[in-house]
Parts: sequence; C-alpha cells; structure tokens
Amino acid sequence: MRDLKDQLVGLDPNFRYRGLSQTRIETFSDAVFAVAFTLVVLSTTVPETFQELRRSINDILPSFICIVLIVVIWYQHYVFFLRYGLQNTKTVTVNTFLLFMLLIYVYPLKFLARFLVELYSGLIFGMPDNFMDDFGGQMNSENMTLLMTAYGAGATLIFLAMTWLYRHAYRKREELELNEYETFATKVSLWQNLLMSSIPFLSTIVAFLHPFGHGALNFGIAGFIYMLYPPVMFSFGYKVKKKSQKLFG
Repeated sequence: MRDLKDQLVGLDPNFRYRGLSQTRIETFSDAVFAVAFTLVVLSTTVPETFQELRRSINDILPSFICIVLIVVIWYQHYVFFLRYGLQNTKTVTVNTFLLFMLLIYVYPLKFLARFLVELYSGLIFGMPDNFMDDFGGQMNSENMTLLMTAYGAGATLIFLAMTWLYRHAYRKREELELNEYETFATKVSLWQNLLMSSIPFLSTIVAFLHPFGHGALNFGIAGFIYMLYPPVMFSFGYKVKKKSQKLFG
C-alpha cells in the first residue's frame, strides 16, 4: 500500500505536486510545530493538589483552541511545501522567520485563550474564585494593549510570511513550470494569506492606537474584529469559486 502522501488523498487533483519527497526543511519545521504543541499543552506544571488539577482541567478548552489555530498554520505550511518543494535560501530564510514567530506567538495565544474562555464562561456560569487572582488585577489598559498587540502582531507576521512564500512561488512560476490552473491557485493562496493577515493587523492597530478610548470598549472592538474572519473568508471563497468556474469550467 502506498503512502497517503503519494496518493494525494484529499488534495487538489488538478495541481501537480512537486514536493512529494520530504526535505530537511519540512522535517525541521515539523519539529518546531511539535515544540509549539508541547508548549501549549505542557505550559503548566504537573498538578499536585486538587485545586491545581481543576485548573489543569480548565485549561483543556483553551489548549484545544490553541492547537486548532496552530494546525491551521501547519496545514498552510504543509500544502505550500507539498505544492512547490522550494529549498532555496529565500525560502529557508522566510520559513525560519515564520517558525520563530510561531514559537513567540504561542505564549500570548495561550494566555488570551485562557482569559477569554474563563471570562465568557464566567459571564454565563459565574466567575470562578481564582479569576480575579489570575486575571482581574492584571487586565488594566496597559497590559491589555500589550496582550492584544502581541497576539495580533504575531498572527499578522505569521500570515505575512506565508504570503511572502506564495509570492516567491508565484515569481518562480516559470522555473516551477506552473500551468494556468496552478498559477491561479498560487495567486489565490497568496491573497488568502494576505487577507488572513489583514484582520489581526486591523485589530492590532485598534488595540495599540486606542481610537475608541482606553477602556473596555476599545479592547472589545479589537477582539470582535476577529469575527470578520467568517464573512471575509466566505466572500473570498465564493468569488474564487465563481472565477475558477469561469476560467476552467
């Protein structure tokens, strides 16, 4: 039985994949993604008391959210190298930057996920006793600015790095011998990642510049900006589908 990667199960059958043989770049990158997963799951010590055990259980949902977001980044990364198999210096440099940002991004991601899960569950079911100890005294304007800016800037730079990688592949379309469909798919992925970076960038600007004041309203708006993802990406996907049908039937 052939390896699933060779069978291209679940991938675009119209794209000729040039990176079927795994390179050391991908092996190294997968190791870094594994470290990121480990930092998310094992960011707390082994519980020694029942109260610590309850906190570990409360970490399950925030950890799951973080893992899902990291997998989204990993899958984008996986598809890129599977499509093009690029190994030149520019690719290695941008990939290294992406991995570096990923490891930095893990910490504000996990903290923000914990804060939001405990906040919204507290609003529904009542605030836990440890909420004020863990977050209440820390969530002043200065710290919220730092948290939202760090999270937004990390997400922005990661997806900008993916945008650059696809731009690099597009510029090498002749060397890679991309056909019309593959060139179109490359441009779609480029714009998709650019859109993915634009939303956290907008949130970062709102969080950092405080256009709605220094209170909860400003940070609430900075957070709700991420709710633009579903309509923006759905609209983009719809337009891409219509154009693809027009060009390729």
